Amino acid sequence: MLPDARQDVISPWADFDGAKSSFDQIIPFQTDMETVRKLGFDPYKTANMQVLNQAQVVSAVLPSPLQERSTIPQGIRDCMQVQQDCVGYLMEPGKIDQKRLGNFLLDFLNFKRNTLTTGWKFSALIVVIDNKVVYKQWTGQPKIESTDLRTNPLGPLQSMGETLKALP
Repeated sequence: MLPDARQDVISPWADFDGAKSSFDQIIPFQTDMETVRKLGFDPYKTANMQVLNQAQVVSAVLPSPLQERSTIPQGIRDCMQVQQDCVGYLMEPGKIDQKRLGNFLLDFLNFKRNTLTTGWKFSALIVVIDNKVVYKQWTGQPKIESTDLRTNPLGPLQSMGETLKALP
């Protein structure tokens, strides 16, 4: 009887390992966009994929645009050189579940609320010039698990103090 919440970013992958496995098959300076699309990273068919321009790609990858040229990855240097012919694709699939645990009456009356959050998140950036991948990077959380415990000794009366503060 306690509420649950679920947040799914629609993607071709059921879990972190599936997304990472597809991403690992992309090889900079070898993989073309047709292969990228077949792996599930299709900006026009896969939901929630963001298309980045050259300036957004450089900003996402480089901590400082003034860093020494030799420390900049080759694919990003190429992207900076060709400018508008460089496109980035950013995708952040994931699944987050929130489940309330504990005693229904204590939760309902706002005395004690315990929420368990579980899931995963994956983020992939793929940089393309002339239909060929020139750079890729990923980050993510393979396993998310946290609890949020909130106790209110006054239960339903706890929020009255905030309400009274707001009155003129």
